[in-house]
Amino acid sequence: MAYQTGTAAGPTPLLDALRLFAVASGWQELRWGPSGPGQQLSLRKGELIFHLRSALDEALRSGYQRVTGIFLVGSDQFDPAQPWNNQPGMPRDPSKRIEAVGLYEVEGPCTYHLFSSESPVQLTMVAEVAPGVYHHLAFGQLVKYGDYPGGAFVSGAFGSSDALTASASDYIFGDTQDLHFGLPFNDYKYAGGNYVRAAADGFDGWWSVCQASPITGKRAISVWEEGPRSPRESLANYWWSRTPNTLNGIAPLLPLYVYLERPDGFFSPFGYPAHLRYLNITHHAPAEVFAIGPEQWMAFPAHSKNNKSGVHGYAVRLER
Repeated sequence: MAYQTGTAAGPTPLLDALRLFAVASGWQELRWGPSGPGQQLSLRKGELIFHLRSALDEALRSGYQRVTGIFLVGSDQFDPAQPWNNQPGMPRDPSKRIEAVGLYEVEGPCTYHLFSSESPVQLTMVAEVAPGVYHHLAFGQLVKYGDYPGGAFVSGAFGSSDALTASASDYIFGDTQDLHFGLPFNDYKYAGGNYVRAAADGFDGWWSVCQASPITGKRAISVWEEGPRSPRESLANYWWSRTPNTLNGIAPLLPLYVYLERPDGFFSPFGYPAHLRYLNITHHAPAEVFAIGPEQWMAFPAHSKNNKSGVHGYAVRLER
């Protein structure tokens, strides 16, 4: 099963819909059961292992804001004796405390879109949590540049807490007010709504995709990172400023390339998600399907079109 849409009454039914879709798409269900007021789910496909938990007005851990939605983490192994948030090889801060990404603000019934892709493996959920407001979760394997240990990723519309979410001043490019993760692999942040797994430079764990102060102690960047010299715009900003094409109105898709920060301060290409792309959605409605040659993609706003996220959006490869 490569695509499914439906409605869910809250976080746990939403997680259950993802569970059933994942199993139908060839994922192994390692665990599905109660966890406090929510449900915990562990999934495996090949060497990839991910854990999710529906949250009902709960904090991931002490110090974070309470949220309602779904937490997502990856791990190296599955230990059935341990809960979803204490698995071997999970994202942790330097004090060994768990970190996660999330799809929050699921306060009522919502429409969801589920995508399953292969080569490499990826599972994506996009939920319309309020009229016109979309959040996402995605996890799987990057297309890797080179042969090295790692390549798994988790991406969420939020980091461990939504306490960083700005309100009316929130936008994609520009300054420190840009605190809503929204877009997949949006690194123009001081925290992390995305993590990639890699063993390099003496670190074997999850790297925070962020602008500064990586939560896990190791940083990766994406196409949003600003340049070192004036005017300092990022590759994505230049891309966005030239789209849609004024000749034919078409907005090309931008791959979300990821780079790891090395000890000398420079960055090495790491990989990219094959089934996610940045997209200027000026000429696309939310959840609109469009074709590029033989491929079909579905467009979504980073948050809400012509509102909080303007025309910044992304596209998910649609296979059905």
